[in-house]
Amino acid sequence: MGTGSGLNAYLREQRGKCFDLGKHDCFTFTNGAWRVVYGSGYADDIIGKYAGLGPKGLKALMQATYGGKTLIECFDMHLTRVGGVPPRGALVASDRVSRWITGVALGVACGTRAVFIGDQDVVYMPIDEISGAWVR
Repeated sequence: MGTGSGLNAYLREQRGKCFDLGKHDCFTFTNGAWRVVYGSGYADDIIGKYAGLGPKGLKALMQATYGGKTLIECFDMHLTRVGGVPPRGALVASDRVSRWITGVALGVACGTRAVFIGDQDVVYMPIDEISGAWVR
C-alpha cells in the first residue's frame, strides 16, 4: 500500500485546483488518491460518465454499476468500512463539506485530518467530522 510520499505528492498536486464536475471533483480526486495508495481506482467504472446526469442520474448509474441504492450503500457493498480513525489514504465521506450531486462530500484520510475538494482549493477538516471511511 503506497500511503507515504506518493500520497503526499498527489495531495500537493491538487492544491489550487478549482472544482470542475467530471474533471476535478470528489470522485476524480479520491479515485486518483486511491490509485496512488492501492494501484488502481475504486471508481474507474464511473469516471467520465456522471458529469451531466444530476443527482437522480448519478443514483441510477451507481445502482446499475455497483448495485446499491445510495452512494454509501455502494461503498459498503464493495469496500471495507473502517471505524475510529481511518488509515492514511482511506476514502472518507462527510456531510459537513459541499456535497454537490453525491449527497456527501468524498475525501481522503490524512491522519488526524481529512482532505476534500473545495470550490477553489483542497479543504482540510478534523477527522472526527467524517461520517464514514473505507479501505480496500
